[in-house]
Amino acid sequence: MLSARETLASEGDAADFAALIQVGHLKLTRSAPDGTEVIVRYMGPGDPFAAIAVLPNARFPVTATAVSPLRVLVWAAEDMRALSDAFPRLKTNLMSAMSGHMTGALTRMQELTSDRVPQRVARALVRLAHDSGERTPQGWRIVHPITRQELADLTGTSLFTVSRLVAAWESDGLLRTSRGAMTVVDPPALEEAAAAAE
Repeated sequence: MLSARETLASEGDAADFAALIQVGHLKLTRSAPDGTEVIVRYMGPGDPFAAIAVLPNARFPVTATAVSPLRVLVWAAEDMRALSDAFPRLKTNLMSAMSGHMTGALTRMQELTSDRVPQRVARALVRLAHDSGERTPQGWRIVHPITRQELADLTGTSLFTVSRLVAAWESDGLLRTSRGAMTVVDPPALEEAAAAAE
């Protein structure tokens, strides 16, 4: 069990375990050459972390930090390798998870180079609502805390720009915010509004 802001794994350390998230969320980050933190993605219940541990001499490519109280199941890397050798389907599933994460990262990289900022921010919010949201009468509430600065980091823009967009979308009834919590009221309408934004 980890408390919010505790580190599960650090970038560059030996990937000596693999884990499955049972409760809570992880924020995955990498260090940029200038030392700033780049948010890669968020993970939640049911997501495997560190599937790379099945590969020999692997190192964690990211730092994983709990954003809310976290409970994970953990297996030593050597146990995961033995299990994946004994059960090829497990190895296939782990490789599929890694491939999915890589595809997601490539999609976000493409968005950073080809999409305008409003589209990037709206897509990030919709993705977060889809991946780690719960349906409420007001819309899709992102269940882990996320600050406007973290949203800016996730989408490669500034805090000022994210604050301006969030305020406009909140005024239009497309988004609700309250102390670190965000609710996407209507995901398709939010993406449509972002596409139409100047």
